[in-house]
Amino acid sequence: MKVFKFGGGVLKSSKDIVRLGDILKENDGENIIVVVSAFNKITSKFEDLINAFFSVKKIEETIFNEIKSFHFSLAKDLFDDINYYSIELKLKKLFDEILDIFNNGLTNDYHFEYDKIVSYGELLSSTIVYEFLKLKNINCSFKDSRNLIVTNSDYTEAKVDWELSGKRIKEECDFNENNIYISQGFVAADNNGNTTTLGREGSDFTASVFGYVFDADEVVFWKEVDGIYNSDPAISSDYELLPKLSYKESVEQAYYGAKILHPKTIKPLQNKKIPIVVKSFYKNNDGTSIIDISDLSPDLYPDIPIFIVKDNQILISVSTLDFSFISEHNLGEIFSLLSKYRIKVNLMQSSAINFSVCVTNNKFKVPKFISELKKTFKVLYNDDLSLITIRHYNNIAIKKMIANRKILLEQKSRHTVRFVVR
Repeated sequence: MKVFKFGGGVLKSSKDIVRLGDILKENDGENIIVVVSAFNKITSKFEDLINAFFSVKKIEETIFNEIKSFHFSLAKDLFDDINYYSIELKLKKLFDEILDIFNNGLTNDYHFEYDKIVSYGELLSSTIVYEFLKLKNINCSFKDSRNLIVTNSDYTEAKVDWELSGKRIKEECDFNENNIYISQGFVAADNNGNTTTLGREGSDFTASVFGYVFDADEVVFWKEVDGIYNSDPAISSDYELLPKLSYKESVEQAYYGAKILHPKTIKPLQNKKIPIVVKSFYKNNDGTSIIDISDLSPDLYPDIPIFIVKDNQILISVSTLDFSFISEHNLGEIFSLLSKYRIKVNLMQSSAINFSVCVTNNKFKVPKFISELKKTFKVLYNDDLSLITIRHYNNIAIKKMIANRKILLEQKSRHTVRFVVR
């Protein structure tokens, strides 16, 4: 049994959905769970929609119509006139549900409403994919992930109830009816039936949940790249494809911001030593295998420099109003606010009278966090920054990445060096 995850980065047009179908045909006879993300950039569009509503208290019709037009246009490309009518009705129903949510009024709980609205990206994409696969005579069943994965009620960052989710998944996906199931990444539900989401990288995590429950032979993430490189090709011309990675090294890279997989995606599969494969959506290749290779080589394999860059960072420096030492009590207040606004710290550093955190500059959360900090502390910040991480660094690698950059903060350990730069 295998799990195939198709992300928004590869699902951008009608020809990509055709390619998805071809991949399933190439794996004919396998028991497969297909996890589908929202189409390219649609999650961001839904975020814009919900953010606009909380700002002006009405639906932003321009954004809504862009989302709607994209999906209907995509369906029009995939289905002939005879078959288009059926998918058109299903899409209209989903968009009517979205309008009903807005028209009935939203609560003041941003995270609760976020999950309810943004999850429609996955519901729309999986509906189109499923209907197209049926049209191409690929026998498959559609499963709403809200009926499979049970979480707590930490909206936007919900935690999986592994025992109950495992029971439901095995009951609903027994591979007796068909050998292929289509479901959504990112989306789940709490015990009250309210829609939840698993975090911004939650689609990959969903694939991990399915793989863990079924003790999958492998979990394959189909990407727009050939595999995992030691650097994003966009930031370096001499990047190398890594044919293998240890679980530990892949977790480290993901934690520091590598864009391929999220750390929480890797850990459940590592626990059962289930191979993870990252490979090209567009061509046949071996890609990168994340496996248990500690018996063959150091656990931090490979040891060539790994370059990771996170943009859109803001460095926030906090000090007490009377310039006394930053105490454990002060840190408790700061972290309480970080937790309140669900802001993930990418880097932190403390001195006698200052505490600095580098976070991704979410335009909705961070201003509120800073505003509340200012009630108790003196707060300074720099935005439009980048966070550069180099694993297995050497002097040449450091010079390459920080040349002509202004360094605002630096941290160095045995295996990793990090710079917050302008």
